[in-house]
Amino acid sequence: MNVAIQAWRPEDAVTGLLGGRDSHRVGTVEQRRFPIDTGMLGLNLSFSRDAVADGFFSPRHRHCWDQIRFVIDGSLSIGERDLEPGDCGYFPEAVSYGPQKQAGQATVLVLQFTGAGGLYYPTPDELAAARDRLRARGGTFEGGRYQGHAPDGSPVDQDGYEALWEAHTGCKLVYAEPRYGDVVVMRSGSYEWLADQRHPGIDVKTLGCFTEHQTSVSLIRIAPGAHLDTKKLTAPQIRYVLSGTVACDGREYPPGSCFWIPAGASSHLLSSLTGAELYAVSLPRYAP
Repeated sequence: MNVAIQAWRPEDAVTGLLGGRDSHRVGTVEQRRFPIDTGMLGLNLSFSRDAVADGFFSPRHRHCWDQIRFVIDGSLSIGERDLEPGDCGYFPEAVSYGPQKQAGQATVLVLQFTGAGGLYYPTPDELAAARDRLRARGGTFEGGRYQGHAPDGSPVDQDGYEALWEAHTGCKLVYAEPRYGDVVVMRSGSYEWLADQRHPGIDVKTLGCFTEHQTSVSLIRIAPGAHLDTKKLTAPQIRYVLSGTVACDGREYPPGSCFWIPAGASSHLLSSLTGAELYAVSLPRYAP
């Protein structure tokens, strides 16, 4: 298992445009994805900074995995309400949301990962291959839905992502029993900063903790000249630099940088001469 810290500056992210003919949704999303390697075979996740374009549309739907979204700027449509800057949304597996009708552009941090039900989260390449196979059989994606035919010739009309997941796995998608009744919206601006007693100069906003796997979301504020020790982590954590500049292992990381810190990684310090604010998600499910 890879227990080394992985770090990326903004220019290291893998860029791509999701949308058009190559999408199972309507509209476009400009994605900057950080190529995290969890070191665990078959346990995938995706973390990216997405620019969701005006006019993006997705019908009401649900997924067989979890999502956490944090809005940096703009308003993100998620259905009957929007997420505003500083809002964080937890989208539990098997819980429906939408339709999404995006008005104006929104910049969002998006984490997608295996939920408590344990169903497989396909990689982008696996989804693209599944989409090509379905189109080769005469299927079409329109309005966020897939229309085609099953192997026995019967017509199929279902959510586009469901169709891709089933085409990749070869299994009928059976959702886990929902653990939550709706999307959980956290208004981070309403939370108070609390001092971290273990680290002088560090303040934390713990936004939420979810399911028996204890996935948690927080904001971390580093005062000028303070440092944050990573040797105490018992679960892997994603950290994204929202503002300020941090230093790690002799290199500086500006806003837009990302860290994957596995549980049990060698001790490193994150420090900041100017002060910084980080967005952090802890993922005990990915612990060894």
